[in-house]
Amino acid sequence: MSTIPSAEKIGRAWRMHRDGDNRGAIDAFDEVIAASPDSVDAHYGMGLALKASGELEAAADSFQRALSITEQALSAVQVTSHAEGQHGANDLETNFDDRYMMLTRMLQQRIDDVSSVTS
Repeated sequence: MSTIPSAEKIGRAWRMHRDGDNRGAIDAFDEVIAASPDSVDAHYGMGLALKASGELEAAADSFQRALSITEQALSAVQVTSHAEGQHGANDLETNFDDRYMMLTRMLQQRIDDVSSVTS
């Protein structure tokens, strides 16, 4: 079991992917996911590495898992925002929901991309 912090492991996996070592990246992302199953960054990176390796159905699964986690996080942020007297959906007074809204759109695009190829 590695003692490298999760953020550093994700960074290493992303570097492997950028350098074209997708198999190494997949293994590294898998290690992060085993330790942190709700890591959106690891599932998204896994999806990209799988897509680059031609494993489109597995990539779609990774993107879908990242989307599910992101939608849950967005919902939680919106509930908290509403409870604190903010607007709830797309609270323009804060930026807490911005990351999740952007990730939701981006992940759906990735799912559509790989699904159009496998259909």
